[in-house]
Amino acid sequence: MSLDLAVTNGLLVDSQRIYPGVLYIDQGRIVGIAQSLKERPREIIDAKGLYVLPGAIDGHVHMMDPGYTEREDFTTGTRAAARGGVTMVIDHHRTIPEIFGAKELLEKRDHLQKRAVVDFGLLGGLNYTNLEALRGMWEAGALGFKGYTCAVHEADAILPGHLMEILTEIRRFNGIALFHCEEDSLLKKREEQLRRQGRKDPQLIPEWRCPEAEELSVQTLIYVAKQTGARVAVAHTSLPSLAEQMAQARVQGVPIYTETCAQYLTLTEEDFRTKGPFVKFTPPPRKREEMERMWKCLAQGLIDMVNSDHCPYPASEKEGGWNDIWSAPFGIPGVETVTPLLLDGVAHGRITISQVVRVRSERPAAIYGLTGQKGSLSVGCDADLIFVDMRRKRVLDNSKVVSKCGWTPYHGREITGDVVMTMVRGKIVMQEGEVIGEPGWGRFVTRSDLR
Repeated sequence: MSLDLAVTNGLLVDSQRIYPGVLYIDQGRIVGIAQSLKERPREIIDAKGLYVLPGAIDGHVHMMDPGYTEREDFTTGTRAAARGGVTMVIDHHRTIPEIFGAKELLEKRDHLQKRAVVDFGLLGGLNYTNLEALRGMWEAGALGFKGYTCAVHEADAILPGHLMEILTEIRRFNGIALFHCEEDSLLKKREEQLRRQGRKDPQLIPEWRCPEAEELSVQTLIYVAKQTGARVAVAHTSLPSLAEQMAQARVQGVPIYTETCAQYLTLTEEDFRTKGPFVKFTPPPRKREEMERMWKCLAQGLIDMVNSDHCPYPASEKEGGWNDIWSAPFGIPGVETVTPLLLDGVAHGRITISQVVRVRSERPAAIYGLTGQKGSLSVGCDADLIFVDMRRKRVLDNSKVVSKCGWTPYHGREITGDVVMTMVRGKIVMQEGEVIGEPGWGRFVTRSDLR
């Protein structure tokens, strides 16, 4: 019986090497890798001139569905993911209702299943009151948990005493928690001072969401992770010094992982002058020299994941921030631009294409328990592939944005290197910039130990 598909003539990429080869795909999975075409499948994709990478796993998205669908919904959000070479998203718990128990998690899973264009997993939420619900969410298929050490996005701050208690519980079943790390009391003090001064300009954001707040919070998390032995990850790390500290802690046996986002590799605090509320996210972009050092941390292997923190709002909700930055919400779109921006880094010699695979596919799969299913061009894994043309140039443009918000902070930026085709479990969902995948093709994915 013939196989479904073969991908020929492309250069296959993993985190260690680039090599010519043929991928055989059947029933949505990679079933063979060969040096030349020997089998005769029903269909052949000629990838001549292209790099073939495992699809990206974006471990940090807020698709807002159900609940805030005027901002994004799961169909528009996963269509945007497909455009950007993302074959799986991990959606966070901030929906209506928020996901603080197994019942809500399973209801959300069922709600999203018929809306997803690419595959998806879910994180459960952490708060003061749901300690006893954590194991139930883990057993129901959560890939991990999300918490905040500051009051933001209507979330309460998790203080150090509660953090110790939460991570002690998570360690009992070998779960993992991702934290937004900014020290709450310092942020409140800075806000008080800035408001007293009558400041409303966008440039106040880096003064309010200061480096010290992020540093204090991450250092506390390192300490608690060391004491409890719980696996933790730091979301959207903006400071290279913290990437270095976390790498050193890992050497000493602390199970801590570093996520950064494309915005910390491409935007700086100077952008508040020209982009204002459209670069209001937190932690904010830092100084140019820190942005440059983040690329070096990435090249040195100190960063585990580069995700989007996709959190879009309509431009109309952002605009008021020009006159009063306090009124604009935190968050930017990004799920469709992370991989292209990293490929531009490859084109400019900052990192290698194998390093893109490491932080977009292999490490996210390992950290969230998906090894053997996702993130690799290996026999037995899902045939989640992206086809990359490193000669392709494109100008990022608001009019071409797939996300419901219809804008990008990178409007007008030219990039070199782009995803020209995205495949999820053997099915093409994006080709030459056009998303052709249908809602309902994406499926819920849980950890390999629950399969």
